[in-house]
Parts: sequence; C-alpha cells; structure tokens
Amino acid sequence: MRATKPFGPSPQHSIFYKIVLTFLCLLLPLCGLNLFMNDSGAGIVRSEIVHSMDGKVELYVDLIESDFDRVIRLVQTYVNDDDLLMLSSAASVMSDVERTKAILSLKRKIDLVKASSRFVENASAFIPMLDRTVTSNDNSIATFDEARFEALSATTNRYDAPFLRYDDNLYISVPYPDPALSGGRPPQFLLTVEVSERELRETLKRFANNGEKAVLSSNRFDWAVRSDEGFGAAVPADSDQASGDSVRLDGERYLVVSQSSDRLDTTLTIFAPERRIFGPLTKYRTWLLLMSIFSVVVILFFALSLHRIIERPLRTLVRSLSQVEKGNLQVAVAYERKDEFGFLFTRFNAMVRQLNVLVHEVYEQKYLVRLAELRQLQSQINPHFLYNSFFILHRMATLRDNDNIARFTKYLGDYFRYITRDGASNVPLSEEVNNARTYTDIQAFRFGRRIAATFGDPPKEWEGFRVPRLILQPLIENAYAHGLENKTKDGRLLVEFRAAEETLLVVVEDNGEHLTEETLQQLRQRLTAPESAAESTGLLNVHRRLQIMFGRENGLTLSRGAEGGLRVELRIPRGREGEDAFVSSVDRR
Repeated sequence: MRATKPFGPSPQHSIFYKIVLTFLCLLLPLCGLNLFMNDSGAGIVRSEIVHSMDGKVELYVDLIESDFDRVIRLVQTYVNDDDLLMLSSAASVMSDVERTKAILSLKRKIDLVKASSRFVENASAFIPMLDRTVTSNDNSIATFDEARFEALSATTNRYDAPFLRYDDNLYISVPYPDPALSGGRPPQFLLTVEVSERELRETLKRFANNGEKAVLSSNRFDWAVRSDEGFGAAVPADSDQASGDSVRLDGERYLVVSQSSDRLDTTLTIFAPERRIFGPLTKYRTWLLLMSIFSVVVILFFALSLHRIIERPLRTLVRSLSQVEKGNLQVAVAYERKDEFGFLFTRFNAMVRQLNVLVHEVYEQKYLVRLAELRQLQSQINPHFLYNSFFILHRMATLRDNDNIARFTKYLGDYFRYITRDGASNVPLSEEVNNARTYTDIQAFRFGRRIAATFGDPPKEWEGFRVPRLILQPLIENAYAHGLENKTKDGRLLVEFRAAEETLLVVVEDNGEHLTEETLQQLRQRLTAPESAAESTGLLNVHRRLQIMFGRENGLTLSRGAEGGLRVELRIPRGREGEDAFVSSVDRR
C-alpha cells in the first residue's frame, strides 16, 4: 500500500511560530542595537582607562629605575676606592693605624650607599684578606660569612639584571674582579646592597589606590614583591599578563596593566578591580538585558493567548486529519465550546464515523484474502537441492569421513527444521540470516574450493526485525543454480547488508559468466508482470511475498554486478513489521 505523507503544517510554518517570529523580528534588532552601543561604549571606556593606567605605571617604573640606577652607579664608583683596594690587597703590610683609618673611611662610604635610597636595607663590603665584613647596619666590623660571600659572588649583569635572590632576600652584588672575567678566580672583595622589600612593598601600596593591587616581579626568576602579601599567591611570579587582560584572582576579576623594565629585568603590574571601574557600565547593561527579557516575555504571553484561541484548535484538527489519513478511523475530537470550531469538530466526528462504517467490511475482507495469499506463496518454496545433499552424504559415508558427516547432517537438520516448522510466517532477521548461512555451508560441501562465499553480518539494530521466512535462502540458491554451478574455479558469492536511514538493503551477487542482457531483461519483466495465480518459485516468489508484506514499492531489484554476474538487491523498510504488515499502518490510540 502506498506510504502516506503526514498531513498538516510543520512546526516552523504554524501560526503560533509566525506570530512569535514577527514580533521577535521587530524587537530583537532594537535590543541588539542597544547592546551593541553599550558594548561599544564599554570598549572605548576600557581602552581609555587602560591607556591612562599605562601612563601611570610607566611613571612608577621610571621612579623605581632611577632610585636603583643611582644605587648601582654609586656602588660601581666605590669599586675603585683606594681604601677598599688597600684593605683587599695589602692589609697584611698595613699598620694597625692605617688599617683602622681605612676601615673607618670605608664604613662612611658604605653608610652613604645605604643613605642614597630608601630601598637599601643594608650595604656591605666582604673582604676575604681581612676575614671581615664591613656593613652599614653594624657599628663594628662583622665576622666574614664565607657561605654568603660565595653565593653573592655569582656573576650578574648589573645594567640588565642586577638582582640576586639569596636566603629569601634580594641583593645587588658587585664582585671585584668579576669571576667571569678573571677565569673563575675568587674576587678580592665583594660589594653588596640588600634591597629593602618592606620599603618596596610600602612604595607599591602608594602606587595602588582605590582597591588596586601592585606586583613587582622578576622577568626570569621566581620572585615577586606584592603590595598585599596575600594577594594572588596562586599566580606564579613570572606569569605573563599583557596590559588590558582580564584575570580572576582570589575570587574577583581584575583589569591588568603592566610595564616591563629592561634596566632592572622586572615587570610592574597593577591589578585594578573591574567592579570599581566598570561597575556603572555593568549595572546599565544588566538593566538593558532585563528590559529585553521582559519584552520577550510580553511577546510570548501575547502569542500564547492567540495560540490558545486560534492555533490550538487548528492544530488539533490537523492532527486528527493526519490520523485519519494514516488509517485511524477511531479518532474523535472533544471540544466543549459552542463556537465555529465546535461546529467544525462536530461535523468532522460525524464524517469519521461514516467512513469507519463504509471501510470496515472492505478492510477486513482484504486483510483475510492477502493473509491467505501470503501463506499459500510461502508454502510453495521446496528444498530443490535435496537429492544433491543425499549424494554428498553417500560419498562421505563411502569415504568414512565421520567428522564431516556429523557436520553435514547437523547443517541439514537445522536447515530442514527451519523450513518445515509450523508457527508464525515471520521470523527475526537474525534467524533468517542464520538459515541462509547454514544453506551456504551445505553448498560448500558440494562445491568445495570452486566457489568462495563471503557472508556479511546484518546491523545489530536490525537483527530483531521480523521478516517473512525463506526470503534470503532462495536468492542464494538461485546464484548457485544459475550463476555458479558451471564454474570450475574462482567462483565468488557475496552476501552483504547495508542500513540506510529507515531501510535495510540486502545484496546477493555472484560472478557467473552466462548472464546476457536479454536474460536480465526477461527476469526484470517477470518481476514487474501483473499478478498471476500460477505457481511461482525462486526470485519471483520472494519478490511477490515482499510486496505483499511491505508494499509494492519494495521487493527485489535486479542488475548486473561489478564482476558480470547477477546482482539482486532486497529492500526492507523499517516502519512495517509483523504478520499484518501489508495492511496500512493504523494508530489505535
């Protein structure tokens, strides 16, 4: 029976969706324009704020650079100090008075280094020959610290990366002579400046205002000084944050503005809380979104009101007509209102009742006739290869090939039990495939290596689908009898399954050599010839049964295969299953 096309408009063509779509087409461009203008304004404000903060951070970096540059140049000047040179190279030949005088002179110069910048915590001169250290924080000469001397003697480029990290403190170190230039020889003396991280932190706090946070970090080492010691502890000191980025730290979003110092090999980063900067813009955007959402809700409420009054009764009628078209003549529409739709539904119910009376007798008679025809056609299939099977069995018995006799009789038992059993005319596809595979195994005893069979597996989702019995084995039997029986070698048989959307395609193909165009055309004509009461077998029998079961648009399709033999395609639709599948599908709800 011809497949029906669902009646009625698709959801996207219904009145309800058209009403909603019309209003949305008017409202959404306005809302989108407002949002675009808000975002554009926010972008401009953000750009100006970042530009302003960039200038401020650059000024801060210049201030820090100038302070440390002054300290570094002063320390570098004292490298050539006469007192320091004498104490580090000729202390052993100096008198006590000369040595004391030189040490006091050096102490005053070390004190000047400390006083030169608030960022200097302590200034020291390590003199190995004296085995003493002169510092600005001690009123006397301190004991020489060998471990600290060796650690701070590491070579640094004082004009590119002046800072050293030792014992959780920052230092600026000037060894003389530089081990890198003296072949690794220990320096005669070492001038160091300990950086005051406390003063750096206080300065950063002055840089950061209105809730901002400031971080001074090394570009190549893992250290940082923060205005707030607990701020951003999970962020690595050397993390790369570009100006204008937005990051989340400690549960709050910050606008990042940073400036790198090539002179000190550091980066000053200011984190400004976005809620303070963009708070008014965010509030305005929130109100705009709420107004847009409220407008959409009003439109939906208006559309739903129209839907309840007009579109819902129409949709009910459309669905009812669709059920009738599918064959459901038990449908009835209940409608309580006494308006135009009430009159329309009353006349519709009367029409369906009359159709049900007229169709019932013809429907039942057609069902019984076709069911009888289906059973009669199925009973016409007989095992044509029976005598060949007994001949093979006799030959193996003569050769006393007991193992193959056991296998062969098992195949024959399974095969004849399947084709002669009573019960339902339809079976799961997996059982039909197993029977066809058993038949192929039986034929393998007869033809041996002359014919190679390739037997595929049906898709898992189709294995339980019910099909008529004995629709696949006759196609394989036809391939052996008319295409491959006379092949002395290199015979090939292919059985494969292909699932496409709601259809299963079963292909049986051989490489027989005697199929002419005239024979192929005759076979096609027999399949398309009008129904006949005459007995039919083989391809025609299967084709007729499939059309009774699944409709006349299904059945067998014949063509020439890629290797010149006959290619038979069996098409099974998913939507129609069971013994009464040839009758129109009816919704019994």
